[in-house]
Formats: sequence, C-alpha cells, structure tokens
Amino acid sequence: MSPIGRRSALTLAVALLALLAPLACTKPQPPQLTPKEARVTSVDLTGFDMRVKMEAFNPNGFELSVRTVVAHVVVDGTNDLGTVTAAEPMSLPANARTLIDVPLNVKWKGAVNLATIATSKRPIPYTVDGTATVGGASLNVDVPFKLQGVLTPEQLQQAGLKSLQAIPGLKGLPTLPNLVPPK
Repeated sequence: MSPIGRRSALTLAVALLALLAPLACTKPQPPQLTPKEARVTSVDLTGFDMRVKMEAFNPNGFELSVRTVVAHVVVDGTNDLGTVTAAEPMSLPANARTLIDVPLNVKWKGAVNLATIATSKRPIPYTVDGTATVGGASLNVDVPFKLQGVLTPEQLQQAGLKSLQAIPGLKGLPTLPNLVPPK
C-alpha cells in the first residue's frame, strides 16, 4: 500500500474510532418504576401481607436484576408501620417493560393500630414509599417509588376471613356476602 493509501486508511480508522467510542462507553441508564397497584392478601393479629405491582422499564441493552425492595408503610395518615424489606430477586430484561410483583409482610405496631383499622367502617388510606435496589454484579442504583391507595372495609373483612379460613379446623367458614345481611 502506498504511503498516501496508508495515511488515508489510518485517518479513516481514527475517524471511525472517534465516532464509535462514545457508543461503547455509554453510561447505564437507571430503570424506571411505575407503581400500578397494591393489594392486601391477608390480615391477622401480627400484621398484613400485601402485593405491590409495578411496571419496570429497563432502557439498557443488558439485563438488570431487582435485588431488594425496601418500603415504608403508613396507614390512615398517622399509623406508621415502619419499614419492610423484600429480598426476592427479579430479572429485568434488556430494553423491555416487565411487570414485577413484590410481596410485603407488614407488622402491626401494637394493638392500637389493629383495633383502629379493624373497627373502621370507612376506607383507610395507605402510603407506600420505597426504593428498589436494581443493578448487576458491580453497579447498583436505588430507584424510588411511591404508591397511595385505600383499604376498603370489605377488603379488610375479606382478607381477615381468608386468613381465618387458613387456620386448621376453621375451614368452611362462610364468605363475606353470607355474613352480611342484605340491605
């Protein structure tokens, strides 16, 4: 190859490297979490279980993993139930939206919380503020989320009945519509 041809090839190679280098070194983007719903699945004397569903979007060209979810739960505006952690790993495929379902086990803080909520005949608002730790082998980021909703008296009653039905010897309890007289 002539010296001019070598110089042209070298110039072209340097130009290509200059164009492609920023693409190879792009910084990973944090995933996005969009809370969809929270559902109480059981209630008992120690607390309640809920499932928090969120849509996660991983904008990166590689898979990420939700390693932990930490949530702070407040019921009825003033009943601070503290912080709970779910450490069930979930995969977030590259460049995809994924529905994740996070189980949370929330403990009552004393009999006052349980008695206040159980005897209420009105919807009870709740707030779940949290973060999901998402990442890979060497890099993790905390992605915040917030979810608000209400627990209806019917939901609490159904969840309580469902919990009672799980106790050996109490199978066959009637369902809520059979317990509440028609209006």
